[in-house]
Amino acid sequence: MSALALLAAAVAGGAALLMTVPSAEALPLFARQTGQPCGNCHTDVLGLTPFGRRFKLGGYTLGGGPFRKTLFPIPPSGKVFATVGDLDSVLVPGSAPKDAVAELRSYAEAVGPGEQGNSRPKGSAQQAIEKSFAAVQPQADEERGWFPPVAAMVIAGYTRTQAPDSNWTSGVNHWNANDNVGLAQASLFAGGAMSDNVGVFAQLTYGFPAIADATGRWGWDNVDIRYAGTGQVGDVDVLFGITAHNNPTVQDVWNTAPAWTHPYFTTQLGFTGPATTTVIDGQYGQRVGGLGGYLFINDQLYLEATGYKTLGVGAATRLGADPLGSLGQIAGVAPYGRVALEQRFGDHNLMLGGFASRFEIAPWSVAGVPVPFDLTGNPADAPYALTNKYTDFGVDTQYQYRGDDFWVIWKAAYIREEQRYDAGYVGAATPASLTNSLNTLRVSSTMAVGGDNRVVATGQYFRTWGSPDAGLYGPTATDPNWGTVPDTTGFMAELAYLPFGTGRAPYWPWFNTRLGLQYFYYTKFNGDTLTPHDKNTFILYSTILF
Repeated sequence: MSALALLAAAVAGGAALLMTVPSAEALPLFARQTGQPCGNCHTDVLGLTPFGRRFKLGGYTLGGGPFRKTLFPIPPSGKVFATVGDLDSVLVPGSAPKDAVAELRSYAEAVGPGEQGNSRPKGSAQQAIEKSFAAVQPQADEERGWFPPVAAMVIAGYTRTQAPDSNWTSGVNHWNANDNVGLAQASLFAGGAMSDNVGVFAQLTYGFPAIADATGRWGWDNVDIRYAGTGQVGDVDVLFGITAHNNPTVQDVWNTAPAWTHPYFTTQLGFTGPATTTVIDGQYGQRVGGLGGYLFINDQLYLEATGYKTLGVGAATRLGADPLGSLGQIAGVAPYGRVALEQRFGDHNLMLGGFASRFEIAPWSVAGVPVPFDLTGNPADAPYALTNKYTDFGVDTQYQYRGDDFWVIWKAAYIREEQRYDAGYVGAATPASLTNSLNTLRVSSTMAVGGDNRVVATGQYFRTWGSPDAGLYGPTATDPNWGTVPDTTGFMAELAYLPFGTGRAPYWPWFNTRLGLQYFYYTKFNGDTLTPHDKNTFILYSTILF
């Protein structure tokens, strides 16, 4: 069967499934816990609203949904958010109970179908929220059911590049050189509130093989465990917390830090961004353990300090995170700091921020030879004695505007990395210069329209550029036009659609889905200005969550 025929069959089958399934909501486990539609927490799937950011900063502990949020009732009250005033513990520390609903309304509009299926007017949001929480006030925690806080996700898609992928080799796996239809990822989620102060977001993922991989791999994905509380210093409200996680910047609540930037969903095939990235930009995802503390002062100023340590070879391997896929082992602890100032002006929300990190990395190999070996002949946890230094500085900003039935979001982030190669090697490569620099810029604009952000359009400009270095960059056997600079420039356009509106059909909140089209266009790729369009990539994907 041809690729186009397979695609048609997949789309037809997906449409048949979607027509039998009810209204879409947020990630199902959080929708069941909070009772909130996805448009209250998200502007665009993983993109967070101000209310969604408070939910995460509060440790994923907000309740109020149709189920008890913890396995056992929480003493001493025996109630889960018995009054709307309890919202102040997560949303606005120190707010008077009479202000809680108004504050919630200012962060997210509960817009949905009216009695006859028409859209509710904006002014009814407060009444809808009051009704939602009033419904659970009289009900003791013991009387409310509990459902395991789990969810599942499958991503499938069709991928086409302008020219066949030069990394494809016949017989390695089931993929063709181009025009591929298949599964990209399957994930299991667990999390939500463990107590009034402790919550978890955890993801386990099976990544199907990429174009040159023989097999797929199970592994732990993003994990974020939090303790959060509130207090006051003088007359100033403070939300404070501790976060333990496994991916630098996955703890961040603005969609400008690397872990949560566009594209949110894609397939494992094609070319979906620069080939060269800074260390903070995903190089150590799932390969480190991080522990940090944060403050959110007066609902405006965010401060965070976190330290990262690489996992041992054995631990990383057992968790499905190939340790040798990183640059090496972090010597000591890598520090990371974050500051952000968020200010609301009515329906406008503006954030200005910055972050910095420093990684001293002992390479796993020198001239391609693992150093040192353990007794089994594999790389040992004890690294090479010398280290390469990578110091990253980032500045970022995000502007959000909430209209009557739409969101407008503008984001920008710039990262500069200073590199010093005291170890003399980066894997099998020998840098030509002792010091280099690398820069990354991303600018994007998004508009989400309709109930629960039914239609979302995003455009992004991305660019990476840095010092020329013939030892680190240059032509390869499969890409002879690559240059001796890491420069890549491109654009990404995405149109996404949620097939369902905001009506709560009989199976709410058990299902969520999204259909999307993406196109990546390159004017330069790894210094190649002759054939960069060969990397242009078109993707049609579907994401289904249960």
